[in-house]
Order: sequence, then C-alpha cells, then structure tokens
Amino acid sequence: MSKLRLFHEEVLQEEGIKVSDLPIELQRSIKGFDLLKGKWEKNPEDEKQLTMLQKKSVKLGDAIINFIEKDFDEDEDEDDKDDSAGKSNNSDKSDKSDKSDKSDKSDKSEKTPKRTGNGGFGNLMMEKKILAVMEAKGQKRIKISDLEAIIGREPEYPEQKVNNITLRKVFLSSDYRLV
Repeated sequence: MSKLRLFHEEVLQEEGIKVSDLPIELQRSIKGFDLLKGKWEKNPEDEKQLTMLQKKSVKLGDAIINFIEKDFDEDEDEDDKDDSAGKSNNSDKSDKSDKSDKSDKSDKSEKTPKRTGNGGFGNLMMEKKILAVMEAKGQKRIKISDLEAIIGREPEYPEQKVNNITLRKVFLSSDYRLV
C-alpha cells in the first residue's frame, strides 16, 4: 500500500498558515479534498484514487503558494506606493518612473521559475511534483511530457536540475530518471 503525501498540508506547515487564513474557495477545496481522503481511507488499496488525491494535494499546494505570493506582492506594491508618495514631494518625476521600472522587473523575475543558488533550476514545489509523479508510478522515472508540464519548458539534455534533485535522460527512452 502506498502512502498519501499531503503537499498542501506541508506548505501550510512550512508557511505557518492556518486553513482559516485562506480564501473561502481554497477552504472549500480543502474540505472537499478531506472528504475524498476519508473515502479513500475506507479503501486504501484503490491506487487510482490515491493518485488522484496526490494530484489534488499538489494542486492545492500550488494554489496556496500562489495565494501567499499574491498577498506578498500586494504588500510590496503598497510599500512601493508609500515610498513613491513620500519621494514625489521631494524629487522630480524621473526618479519615480525609474523606481517603478525597477520594481516591475523584480516582480516579473519572482513569478518565473529561476535558477536557485545551488546551480539548479526551479523551486521546492516543482521538486515535490516530480517526486510525487515518480512515487505514484512506483518508479524513479518521469516522462518528458510530465517533466515539461511541471517545469514549464523543455528539460535540458542530458541532465536537468530541479531545485535539489538531478534528473538524467534515459537512453532510447522518453523518460528522465532520478540520479
């Protein structure tokens, strides 16, 4: 019997957030997930339901991260407005336009997958999705199409690093394997 990993609960724990802090739609989705999980717990041998629950948990984790990042971006925007309002009294308009150009560039770079400090690409959620797909199949391999869907681009050849994991292209196969 495979074990169900609850990625959305891991995200909540890591971020120190309660379900009640989330928007109503996410709270409802989590309640719906919990109902399905209860149904699966009555019949834990159902591999299809397990795979479906894993995917739903990852999607919920993504939605929670998006909510957190959106909330964080809104806080930064408010800070930028406060800063620019204070500066506009003391400086000309060219300073303000330079500042807004810089903040636009930093916002865009935060929302796209980026290279991490260890030379890898991506983020923790991408890594968890890849490992969840591998675990659901019971193999240490992932199809190129699944990998592309997760990382949002064609994987590098012969190796693709995603956060803290390294994947290597399998010879004469459409898979990458965990190294």
